[in-house]
Amino acid sequence: MSKMGEIYLDKCMDFQRLHETSMEWNKETWFEQANLDRFIDGRIDFSHRYIYWFENYATVMAARDILALLGEDYSEIFDTATEQWCITSTYQDLAWL
Repeated sequence: MSKMGEIYLDKCMDFQRLHETSMEWNKETWFEQANLDRFIDGRIDFSHRYIYWFENYATVMAARDILALLGEDYSEIFDTATEQWCITSTYQDLAWL
């Protein structure tokens, strides 16, 4: 594996270790809950494919830096049902491969 490939894989593993869980993010599944204000303090973007939940905001900060480094689009939102910060993103975590 090339050095760049190793760095990319390391960043992917870092991201995977930061989030608690993830689900597919699509309008068919989440639109009604988004309209019921389950998700606040951010931009709802259904062009993103996944949603990731984080234990605290510090992990969100680290995760968004990784996503920016990887060139992935993302948005932060707060989930009032779980009382956790989330990131929706175009990024496909290693667990989804």
